[in-house]
Amino acid sequence: MLSFAYPAQAHVNHRHLLTILRKCGPQKSLKTFLEVNHDRLDDDTRRCLNIVLNNWHDVEFNRQIILNSSATPKLAQDPFFDSVGHALEIGLAHTIWMLAGTFDEGFRCMPDIRRWEQLFDELRDQKVTGYYYGSPINLPPIGARHIFEGQARFSQMQYLHVASGMRLSWNDFRKMGMLSTPYISAFQVFLDWSKADWPDSVLDPVVNLFLLTCDLAINPSDGFPSDIRHVESFIESIDPAFRFLWFARQVHERPSMRAAINRCTRDEYVEIAGELAQSLVCETPVDIAQRVSSWPQIVPNIAALLDEERRFSFADENLPVRVLFSQYLRFSEDRVRRPEFFCWPGLRFVSAPGMDVNLRESKTLFHRHEPMFFASIDGEVRPTLRPGKDESNIYDTFNSFYAWGATYDMVKQWTVNDGPFKYDYAWLNPANSRVDVRRWAERQFKNAFGVDAAAFQCAAGRIR
Repeated sequence: MLSFAYPAQAHVNHRHLLTILRKCGPQKSLKTFLEVNHDRLDDDTRRCLNIVLNNWHDVEFNRQIILNSSATPKLAQDPFFDSVGHALEIGLAHTIWMLAGTFDEGFRCMPDIRRWEQLFDELRDQKVTGYYYGSPINLPPIGARHIFEGQARFSQMQYLHVASGMRLSWNDFRKMGMLSTPYISAFQVFLDWSKADWPDSVLDPVVNLFLLTCDLAINPSDGFPSDIRHVESFIESIDPAFRFLWFARQVHERPSMRAAINRCTRDEYVEIAGELAQSLVCETPVDIAQRVSSWPQIVPNIAALLDEERRFSFADENLPVRVLFSQYLRFSEDRVRRPEFFCWPGLRFVSAPGMDVNLRESKTLFHRHEPMFFASIDGEVRPTLRPGKDESNIYDTFNSFYAWGATYDMVKQWTVNDGPFKYDYAWLNPANSRVDVRRWAERQFKNAFGVDAAAFQCAAGRIR
């Protein structure tokens, strides 16, 4: 869902931005324009500007709170910040609104966010902590970024340990700088909250359990793809850091879990994940994947999207959203079958004693889910040529995807960045001149909004 935050900031505001262009002309930034001219604007224009700015900030706050909760007290000083619960709810709701508007207008599969407003208004009126303006902020010491980094680093060390013939030890990894902050932060918190000792080996069941805890923490089910079960605990249910701490504490209360995952099989995954998820009354990643994988049978637009993915040729309407969501659907299909592959990937690309590893299948799964784009040695971003996909379709999708991305970035600049537009997109193709890059970006922007970007290249002024 974090991948959709950037598109959501542009898509949910598109209609309002067109209205502002019609009423105020090409003003930049909108944030400064509103500050300077607040008392000179009519009510409708002021309301439209506030909608755009609040929408943009709520999605941004949602992203920053989830990634790094320690930054939240600073965010709270922003005049557009309401509360943690509000940011998390609106950020998620805008993303679902964008997805539903693209694929599921009748909310046949996705949670009907239109029912949420009253629920959260009641929490605000009742002054429930976390859900009203000025509410105290109580967040964990880590965020999703620490969990992501820990998950990646410990998977990497497991692979290197086995690939080295079991020779690389903790001391070796420490000397290589692999046990530094932030890569070790989540693991240290996990040991502290679960009351587990530092393990003797990177293949210890405690490390395997840590990686499963990471997987559970970053895959909440409340809000998406399922509806909200208990609105009062919404923050704890969807925030990865809260979930991580909860599951670590459950390990403390169930010490037998520390020795439960030895072979990293699907059965071990399903058993331990199920027990931990039940403690929080949420779905496991396998449950989530099964739910999402059923959607193409229910909603024709989602089934049609999978046809686009098979050809890797996507309709231009909301193309980045289509590309990203199609990859999520394919990911869900394979996660149902092989959750252990995505939980302990480092142990699926090398033969480890006592573990049943099918390297051929691992290679197939890797190519199916490898990054769509990569940076070559000279810095140019290129598309990954995937087996079974037409090369010309891949390049067409690549070019359209990044054209949309440039427009998203210009919408951000238009909304909150003063001064002329900056066209920092040369990294896409270092061979292109700055003039070529600028013309390319301006053309995409004009196609989306019908106005030349050059008209914005002046500071927002006062209305005379």
